[in-house]
Amino acid sequence: MSYKLYWGDLHCHCGISYGYGSLERAFRLARAHLDFCSVTGHAFWPDMPSDRERYGHIIDFHERGFARLRAQWPEVLRTTARRHEPGRFVPFLSYEWHSLAFGDHNAYFPGDEAELLTGDSLAELTRAVAPSRALVLPHHLGYGRGYRGIDWEEFDERRSPVVEIFSGHGCSESDGAPYPMYHVMGPRCYDGTAACGLELGKRFGFIAGTDHHAGYPGHYRHGRTALYARELSRGALWDALKARRCYAVTGDRIALRFHVNDAWMGEEATDAGTRVIRFSVTASDVIDKVELVKNGRPFWRSLGPLPLRELSSPVRAKVRIEYGWGDREKIVLWEGRAALSAGRLLSVEPCFGGAPVLAPKGDMGGRDLSQEEEKLTNAITEQDERSVRWAGYTRGNPAPALPATNALILEVEMPRSGTIDLDLSGQHYSYRLADLLVGSRREFPRGWHYEAMLIHRAVPQARYTMAVELSDEPERETDYYYLRVAQENGQWAWSSPIWVGR
Repeated sequence: MSYKLYWGDLHCHCGISYGYGSLERAFRLARAHLDFCSVTGHAFWPDMPSDRERYGHIIDFHERGFARLRAQWPEVLRTTARRHEPGRFVPFLSYEWHSLAFGDHNAYFPGDEAELLTGDSLAELTRAVAPSRALVLPHHLGYGRGYRGIDWEEFDERRSPVVEIFSGHGCSESDGAPYPMYHVMGPRCYDGTAACGLELGKRFGFIAGTDHHAGYPGHYRHGRTALYARELSRGALWDALKARRCYAVTGDRIALRFHVNDAWMGEEATDAGTRVIRFSVTASDVIDKVELVKNGRPFWRSLGPLPLRELSSPVRAKVRIEYGWGDREKIVLWEGRAALSAGRLLSVEPCFGGAPVLAPKGDMGGRDLSQEEEKLTNAITEQDERSVRWAGYTRGNPAPALPATNALILEVEMPRSGTIDLDLSGQHYSYRLADLLVGSRREFPRGWHYEAMLIHRAVPQARYTMAVELSDEPERETDYYYLRVAQENGQWAWSSPIWVGR
């Protein structure tokens, strides 16, 4: 079967419950850079703390959000159906169900109709939504049992074929994974990780979602899901999710292909003999590390790319144009055009996001965004074989270690002597590819202490691609394998596992 790779965010919030911005805005932003998304409303918390002296503000905050979603649910259904464009953009209906005991889960629906239904337990919720063929998927697993993380004793792969291992909360792959959890909800622990669940014999695929609360699906750096599907339709994407033919990335569109014998990621296979393991990586930056994990331990590892030999001409490379910085309280509008003096522009990868909001405060609804910000969009407006135009907006970084910049990644094939000519917000710049292969360049269009732009070091193809074939023998009655990839810029990817039994 031939599959295509599609990108989306299945877990984003806006003002339909508690968060920023309208649903229309969220879908408009998503359509500009994603293939699919789900804008999730917060709906229920059956075991919410009842001690008002300690938790009164939490109780009131959540109850207001739940009431807002109930009031807006008919319009949520209509808007989601209206924004569905098969072959171009696919939205899914979903709502969130909190639980201290069972962990937070999102209920996802394959069609345009869904009721807001709940239960006092995960099993009751599952029975309530079963007639709608809903999937009930856990997220921020790492908080662990009893603290709104996952309870592996309650896990059912028929209900939850995949789990969300990365979001703005952090990473739940393992207790030693990058991006630990620092939200007010507490730290990550081993019994809440995917590594723990896999060692317990549970079977599930990996996805990532932003859990963004400012209405920006696919908010860069907070998590995205890749699905291998026959086509861009609800049915095909739904089938891919149920089949676990998917994987998780932090932000960059790291393209992974992973097979054991003829099995795709997420599949189960039977093989008593030697296994042939094949995988390939096409990253968005320099590959720092690729690991094949077998039964919870690294089985094979490559650190860094191969030594770079003399580059032949033309050079195939990726060039990241990043922009933002400046005053964190001010919105900066950007208009840009990048053109090659020679060669071809092979692809453009958008790295767009909005305000980095994970935990909104106060009575936040769609009205809390200014009219100006409701209308703002980041989007590629024109593209051909030599050039790309885009428009967007940024705010300054809220903290030195918390970036809010946006970027485009240009994959080019051009001579070393060729130039990338850049017009950005009224200023003109020109860079030889030969110089960008040596190091990065930066510009301040309006001077120091205002917004800025960084043209990253160009990355030759040999440093962002890898293809490997290995062989292996059985170790357990059933072995599982998955792939994890790290780039030099801190972006990661994790493939869904493959299980091979004797």
